[in-house]
Amino acid sequence: MANILVENNFYQGTSSACIVDLTPPTFAGIVSAAVQSRGQIRATWAAATDATTPIRYEIYAQASTATGLFTNPANIVGITSQLQFDFWTMSDGSFLVNGTTYYVGVRARDGVSNLNTNTVSISVISTGVFTGADVYEVDGAFAINSSRQLQGTLWCLKNSTLAKSGNATMGTASYQVYDKAGVAVVGLTESGITADSNGQYKITAVSASGLNLTLDHYMVKINITVDGAIREGYEPIIQPIPEYDMEGSFILNTSNELTGSFWATADDELITTGARLGTATYQVYDGTGSAVVGMTESGITADSNGLYEITPVASSLNLDLNNYYVKITATVDNITRNYFLPILGKIPKYETKAVFSINGSNQLQGTLWAVGDNLVLSGSRLGTASYTVYDSTGVAVVGLTQSGITADANGRYIITPVSATLLTDLTHYTVKIAITVDDVERVSFKGFTLLGN
Repeated sequence: MANILVENNFYQGTSSACIVDLTPPTFAGIVSAAVQSRGQIRATWAAATDATTPIRYEIYAQASTATGLFTNPANIVGITSQLQFDFWTMSDGSFLVNGTTYYVGVRARDGVSNLNTNTVSISVISTGVFTGADVYEVDGAFAINSSRQLQGTLWCLKNSTLAKSGNATMGTASYQVYDKAGVAVVGLTESGITADSNGQYKITAVSASGLNLTLDHYMVKINITVDGAIREGYEPIIQPIPEYDMEGSFILNTSNELTGSFWATADDELITTGARLGTATYQVYDGTGSAVVGMTESGITADSNGLYEITPVASSLNLDLNNYYVKITATVDNITRNYFLPILGKIPKYETKAVFSINGSNQLQGTLWAVGDNLVLSGSRLGTASYTVYDSTGVAVVGLTQSGITADANGRYIITPVSATLLTDLTHYTVKIAITVDDVERVSFKGFTLLGN
C-alpha cells in the first residue's frame, strides 16, 4: 500500500500496483561453467540487483554454437533463485553428450517479469553424464632424487576428473612402501598428508637408502580419503638405473712415488654427497695379473668434493709402466663397484753409456752404465749387461766379449779385463753394449778409441 495526502493532512492508503516497474535487473551474466564429478555442467554467477523482487535466473544452454542461445526459449534448461545451477540434460530431456561443446548463459528476471538482456556465454566440453555410482581411482608418481630421497605426489580421480575441493570432499592421505616380499619398508611411510588447492598430496621427501638401486618390485600402497571414504591404490616405484662410472689418474711423481686420485659419477654427473660414497681401496697389478706387493691401500674416504686421494707410496714399478694397471674398488650407493685404471707417466728416455781403455798390460778395460732421463740408474731397476767388440768388417773379435755382468751399488758395470792383443787399429772397432733396464734390454753401439768413448 502507498499513502496519498488529501485535505486537512489526512492520509488515505492506496494500492502499490499502480506504480509501474519497467526496469530489468542489473546483472553481469554468467561467471563460470565447468564439468562436475558426475558429468553435469555447473553454471555460476554473481547476484543481480533490482527494485522488484523476487529475482529469478534463467539458465540457457545450446550445443555447438552461441548463435541464437538467448533468442530461443527452448534453450532454457533451468530456472532458479540461487547463484549456481547444475544440469545433466537439455530442455528436451536428452543427456549431455561426451565430447560435445555446450554454450551456457544466464539472464535475470525480476518480480514483474522484466528480463535482463546480457549476451555473455561460456563454452564447456562435456564428458558425458555418469548415471551410476561415482568411480574413484587413486594414482601417484614417485622418484628417487639426486640426494637419494624418495619424493612423490598422490592424487585421486573421481569419475575420470581430478578430485579436489569444489567437486569432492577431500580428506587426508597416507602411503607405505612394500618390498617384493610384501614386507613394509621401515621409514618409507607417511600419514596425515593434506591436499593442496589442485587436489595433489605431496609427500615429505625421505631417505631411500633402504631401497636397492634396481628398485626391484617395490610397490607403494596409497590411501586417500575422498567424499568420506578411504580410496586405495597401488603404484610401483619406477626409476631408470643410473649409469655408474669411476674416473681417476695415477702417476709417478718426481720422487718416484705412486700418487693419484679417483672419483665416481652417475649418469656423467660427479657424486659429491657423502652418504652415497663409501670407502674405497686400490691395488696395482703387473702385466701378468699379479698384485704388486706394497702398492695397495684400503679404507680411503672421499673428501667434500667426492675425490678419493691415495697416500703416496714408494714405487717399485718399471719407469716405462709397461702393462701396469690399478684395480679400484669403491662402495657407491650401497653397492661395491670395481673399475680398472691405467698408470699414466712419460716413458723415460734411456741411454746406455760406456768407457773403454787399454791398460799398461795391453788389456781391455771398461765400465758400462745406464741413464734414464739424464739420471744414472741403479738398484733393482738394473738387470745384467754384456758387451761385444766388432772389427771394421762387422766381425766379432774373438775373446773380446762378456755377458752376465752385474751392476755395483752405484749402477756401474765393470768388465773383466781381457787381453787386447787382437786389436790393432783402434779407430775401426765398435762395441755393442746391452744393458737390461726396467726389464727391457737396451742396446747401443759405441765407437772405440784408445781413450775410450
